[in-house]
Order: sequence, then structure tokens, then C-alpha cells
Amino acid sequence: MTFKRVVFFLLVLSFLATASFLAIRFARGERINFKTKTITPTGLLVASSTPDGAPVLIDGKLKTATNDTLNLVPGEYEVEIKKDGFHSWKKLLKIEKELVAKTDAYLFSSFPSLTSLTYTGAARPVLSPDFGKVAFAVATASASKPGLWVLELSERPLGLSREPRQIIKSTPRGRDFAQSQYRWSPDSKQLLVTFKYESGKSKEPVTQENFLLESDRLNDPAGLIDVTPSLELIQSQWEKEEEVRKNAQLSKLPNKLLEALENSVENILFAPNEKMILYTATASAAIPKKIRPPLPASNNQPESRQIKPNQAYVYDLIEDKNFLVQPEASKLTTLTWLATSRHIFQVGGNKVTIAEYDGTNTVDVYTGPFEDGFAFPFPTEDKILILASLGEDQPPNLYAVSLR
Repeated sequence: MTFKRVVFFLLVLSFLATASFLAIRFARGERINFKTKTITPTGLLVASSTPDGAPVLIDGKLKTATNDTLNLVPGEYEVEIKKDGFHSWKKLLKIEKELVAKTDAYLFSSFPSLTSLTYTGAARPVLSPDFGKVAFAVATASASKPGLWVLELSERPLGLSREPRQIIKSTPRGRDFAQSQYRWSPDSKQLLVTFKYESGKSKEPVTQENFLLESDRLNDPAGLIDVTPSLELIQSQWEKEEEVRKNAQLSKLPNKLLEALENSVENILFAPNEKMILYTATASAAIPKKIRPPLPASNNQPESRQIKPNQAYVYDLIEDKNFLVQPEASKLTTLTWLATSRHIFQVGGNKVTIAEYDGTNTVDVYTGPFEDGFAFPFPTEDKILILASLGEDQPPNLYAVSLR
């Protein structure tokens, strides 16, 4: 009996040790290859998408649907995610043993819908620096309240949109604010409205009136104060505010990167999450390698460490990767970030295009009519704003274009 107990104990101990060993190997992503009768190391592919539940194809073969995790033998795979009614997503991904690769696919609608945001015309729209508001003039004959208006682009609870708000009225015998020039303050809280009066004589100077309007309420025309005597001071303060904000952001960049980009780039824009920068090269330069320690399972798409003029790039501050996103940046009227912090919003010619930050999955999300190249992303990631005239003899109005 004692001998049998010892044998039984040893068998149980051996079983537990083998099971623990296999469990550890399994947790590390290793799987049994029954053909070769060996334990093969694998890597993980976390297939996620927005919207989820989209079929996932690996090298053209349907494997699963998002959101799911797949164990794959190390190597390169063509991963495609598609869903009816949406543009497909495709990328060549490298799977490494015991590491996790992610898709993070954002699927854009193939059939975007338009929603009118204004109905009485929207002339000369100007987007606020924080992308949260747009100011525009209403001057059509059919408008009952001509003047300047502001539309907030943020949504209310339950997904309800906000209505345009008038901030100043044009009066029959007073100033026609719909014909004024206007610009936003750096904090997106005020509008500087300018009237210019020409005497008709070329040698006489142009006179001006300048007024500061609050963007969150209706301003009283009778209570306005001409700030022309303080105009230079106001503009100087605004420039200082913008410079302080810009310097605070640039201080987050590595010194080696700043030295490489000095005098070689313009229009540096941080992603909303401030983990990447978008910039346009003005001269040739080289981005040094190994600015930061390399990270495992980082983006394996081809880099462009040698930058060239008139091309737009994205530098990933976390992974130390530099990607070409637009080889003809000078032909675009708008180049900025989408709220996802992973997509670049581009406007050129008669279309709106969105591409991933590494230059892959470029999609034309809107190719319909829009005025003066005015198209910008909403603060949310699911809409874009355009100015368009969709009918004969109809003034341009602001529209929201759905992305999903």
C-alpha cells in the first residue's frame, strides 16, 4: 500500500508539473504543432475595429470577427477588415513571438449622409482655433436676422446637435456686421470684428472700426466700444498667448528631434492626445535614429527618416517612428488631425481624404460639392463640416457629413 501511494503521488506530481509547464507555455502564446509534434511559439493579433463585429481576413481567408484575439505563427500577414457599407481596412502586419499586435481599424462609411446645420446661408465661415466653433455671416435677403452667428460643433447629451446662435445683429441704419471682417481670439472665446472705410481717394488712408464680441451670447450693438486705439496691444497679447502655447507644446519634443527639424519644417500640429506631431517639410533634413529606446511590437510600416520639401510627415513620439503621409502637401487647402489622433484629415481639389498616421488606408470620405475648400473635422471623430450649395440659386450653407 505504501509503494502504491508513493507511485500515485509521483504520478500526480508529474501530471501537475507537466500541466503547469504546458499552461505557462500556452500563456506565453505557444501552441502544439501536431504535424511536427513540437511546441511552436506564436504571437497575438488583437483584431479591433470601429464599428466592431467586422469580418477579419488573414491572407485572404476569413478567420474571425472583431473584437477577437488570434494566435499566429511569427511572420508577416496581410490583415483585412471589412464590413458592408464601409470602406475596408487593410495592412501588412508583422507578428512576433510572445508579442501583441493590434489593428485599431476605423471603418469609414461608404455612403456618408449630409445634415444641414444652417438654412439661411452661411457666408465666410471661420473655424475657431480649438475646432469647437465656427463663426459665419448671414446676409441673404430671406434671412430674418442678418448679422454674425456662431455654431458650436460639440454635441449635447444623447447625441443632439446644437443650434446656431446669433452674436450680433445687423441693423438697417447701423453697421452691417454681415459685411465685416472677423477673426477668433486664441482662446476661442471672442471675435475681433473689423470694418474698413475707404474714402474713394487713393492718397487718403483707410479708416477702421474694431470691436470685440463675446462668442457665447448676443452682443448689444449700442453697447460696443471701438477698440481701434488698443488694437496693436490686443493683437500683441494674442500673439504672445499663441507663442506661449506653441512653446509649451514644443518643449515636449526630444532635443534631437527639435535640432533635426529646426529651420526645415512648418505648421507643426500635435495630435489631440499629443503623442504624435504632423508637420510639413520646407527643406531636406534627416531624422536621427534611436531618439528614444525601441519598443516591442511597434508599428512595422516603412519609415521616412529622410524628409523632403513640400511633403507632410507624422512623427510618433512614443515609438520614435517617422512616416510620410502626403507627398504633395502644397496642393492641399487643409491638412490637420482627426479627433481619433490616428488619422490625418486632408482637403484638396474637390474631395476630402482621410489617411492613417502611417500613410496607409487612404480613403476618400467625401467627393461631393463644397465651397472654397472649406471642410474641417468636428471635435468628435464621426463627422466633418463642409460649406456647400446643393441647389440652384441657393446660398451656401453649413452641413455635417457623417463618417460612420
